[in-house]
This record gives sequence, C-alpha cells and structure tokens, in this order.
Amino acid sequence: MFKKISRWYRRPKDPAGYVYYVRLKTSDGPFYKLGFTSKSSLVERMAYGNSGDENLIDRQLVFTFRHDAWDVEQTLLDHFDKYRAFGKYSRDPTKPLCGRGQSELFANDILGLDDELYAAPSEEKLKEWEEENEQAKDGCLMILIGLVLAPFTFGLSLFFIIGGLSGFWSIGKSHRAGVVGQTRPKHPPTIQDLVDSISNGKNVA
Repeated sequence: MFKKISRWYRRPKDPAGYVYYVRLKTSDGPFYKLGFTSKSSLVERMAYGNSGDENLIDRQLVFTFRHDAWDVEQTLLDHFDKYRAFGKYSRDPTKPLCGRGQSELFANDILGLDDELYAAPSEEKLKEWEEENEQAKDGCLMILIGLVLAPFTFGLSLFFIIGGLSGFWSIGKSHRAGVVGQTRPKHPPTIQDLVDSISNGKNVA
C-alpha cells in the first residue's frame, strides 16, 4: 500500500516520454541502465548536467516513446528491485552515475535484450575454449606433481603449484572477459509482455 501511495505521489503530471535500456561501459565494468526521460535521444539524456556520462554508452538496446513511459519504467524497476547493482537509494561517489541514476544500474542484462550475450559461440571462440581446457588439464597435472614433491623438495613443488594455479587464473579471467551463449532470463507473463512491448520499437545503435 505504501509503495502505491509513494508511486502515486511521485508520478509526473505527464508520464509520456521515452523508456530506455542501455549497456554502459564503465571503469567498474559493464552495467545496464533502465530509465525514463523526456529528452529526445539517449545521448541527450546521458549528457544532461555536462557530466560526460554519454561517453559511457556502449550499446543502446531500447529507446522507445510511450504515453505511459514513466509507469512502465517504475513497474520494471519495482520488479527488478533486488537486482539493482548498488541498491535503490545508492549515492556512492566511488561508483558510476552517483546522483545521476546510479540506483537504476544493473550488473546483468535483466531484460534479456542484449543479443550479443546469447549468440552461439563462434568457431574461433570454441577453439579458444578447447585450448583453455587443455591448459586446465596441464594446470591440474602441475599441481598434482607439486603436491607429490612437497614432502621431498618444497621449493620445486611450490613452483609446480604456482604454475598450475596461474593457468587456472588466466582461464577464469578470459571467461569473465566475454562469455557468450548464455541463457536469456525468464520473466512472469505480465513482465515479459511489457518487455516485448518496449523492445518491439527498439532502436539499437
């Protein structure tokens, strides 16, 4: 009840405008931002206040006009509330967009509209993963040898163990740098209908 009253109190007289969904590239990694604006373009919205936030735009996923745009944005933000990257009331100056929409940032593609994440891996990527699997096997062997040698020669065993672990670390880092072939998130029917309705008019840049 309180949430409904608060939403009614905050609702603008004219809820018409643009719903946008954008992938940002920041020094803290990629984030997705879901928002509402009356500006005529995403660049204009992000450039508001001369903060330079427009330079963070990596991929515009949705920018569509709706007469109920504010309501749509609020419904989606409420539904995905627990997935906010920094919390609903976050104003952390060490994090991106402090005071400029930081609470609307998400670490993951909550709407499932970033097609690049769900594409089947290319032959080049598959080959790269095969090579990494071989490295993982070599890393396991080095660690095993290191453990066997530990009772006899600590220095040599440490060399094998560190070498094996470094192989695992580089593989993990590589996968974190760009994973494809993920599964799209599934939403309740009402939310999925809303997502579909805004993505049908999406303008991908």
